[in-house]
Formats: sequence, structure tokens, C-alpha cells
Amino acid sequence: MKRINILAIGLFLSLALLFSCGKDNYDAPNANLTGKVTYKGAAVGVRGSNNSVRLQLWQDGYALKNPIDVFVTQDGSFSAALFNGTYKLITVPGNGPWKSKTDTMTVQLNGNTNIDFPVELYYDLRDIRYQLNGNNLTATFNVDKLDASKTLDDINLLVGKTKFVDLGHFLKRANKSGDSNGNVTLTVDIGPELQSNPILFARVAAKINGITEAIYDANIHKVK
Repeated sequence: MKRINILAIGLFLSLALLFSCGKDNYDAPNANLTGKVTYKGAAVGVRGSNNSVRLQLWQDGYALKNPIDVFVTQDGSFSAALFNGTYKLITVPGNGPWKSKTDTMTVQLNGNTNIDFPVELYYDLRDIRYQLNGNNLTATFNVDKLDASKTLDDINLLVGKTKFVDLGHFLKRANKSGDSNGNVTLTVDIGPELQSNPILFARVAAKINGITEAIYDANIHKVK
């Protein structure tokens, strides 16, 4: 009986070792694709929390025709660990503060590769400046209306206690409802927040009517 048990244990260990070696023999991705979503060469700011904004990569020639989600961070950058090969990079319909692209970008990956992924915007935020005077934080910036078919729900100055500041994560907000085009100034009293938090960050955001994701300042401003 003991001999049978020893043989069974030996067989189990051999199978476990074989299975483990088999798993280790799978190749790991051998290249990194990095880049930024851009408009006229400048990074496009988005919501960075909760993996809210994404692009998709497709690769032909494989049995499984499933896209690879590539999540965009709040400064417009993205990255993915991949195998060398040819990929097609596209926007996801209804996701992101930009127009859905009908064409695709072909990416030839052979080792680490960095790209810009240009998009067409409905609105753009430019020349953003922040100034703290006493307890009042003021943001001045230009809103460029690029598509006459769209309007804005509102424009926001957001303040938070981490670098992840967006319409879902903020401590204080000043906003202006309705459409805008041209120079905008927003001011918010953050006296209590300055007293109770060792560090604060600010961003501006514009929410486009009918578009789920807002467009943000790509550079998060450190207030304190």
C-alpha cells in the first residue's frame, strides 16, 4: 500500500512539474507600444480614473478576432505590451471626447515603438493658466469650438487632493453652464481645502453635450 501511495505521489509531482514547465514555455510579449492621443501635435487630456477612455488594437491573421483594449491616461498617453507584428489602432465609438475615426492607423511593431495617434476634436482647450490669490483659485483659458453641430453642457474648474482630478473625483468645483467659445475665466474659493489638505491639484474640463467623456487639461496643475 505504501509503495502504491509513493508511486501516486511521484506521478502527481511529475505531472505538476511538466504542467509548470509547459506554462513557462509560453513566450512573453517582446515589445512595448507607447504613445499619446494628440490634436495638432498636442496631447489631449482625458479622464484618467477607472480606465474610462480607451483605444483598441486589432491584429489580423489569428483565430480569435478580439480587440486589445489600450487605456488612455489623463495626460493622453497610453502603453501596451505586445508581440511584434502588424496592428490596427482605432478609436472606440462613443468613447473619448473626440470624433470616432472611420479609418485606422496601421502600426508595424518590431521592438519598442512610440507613436502619436491624432484625433479630431469637437472642442479644444488652449492657453490654460491657473493663479492662486489668497483663498481664490482662478483659471483662464480659451475654448475653441471646432464642430458647429455640438454644444457644451458646462465648463469646469476642478480641485482635488490627488493627481487624479476629474468630474468623478474632486473636492471643489466652479462651473459655467451652457455653450462657450473664446476666453473663459472661472474662480473657486478653496480656503477650507487649503487648510485641511497638504497637497492640492487643479484641472479644467469641458463636457460636450451627447458625448460621455469630457475633454480636460492634459497638464494637471499643482496648487499646493
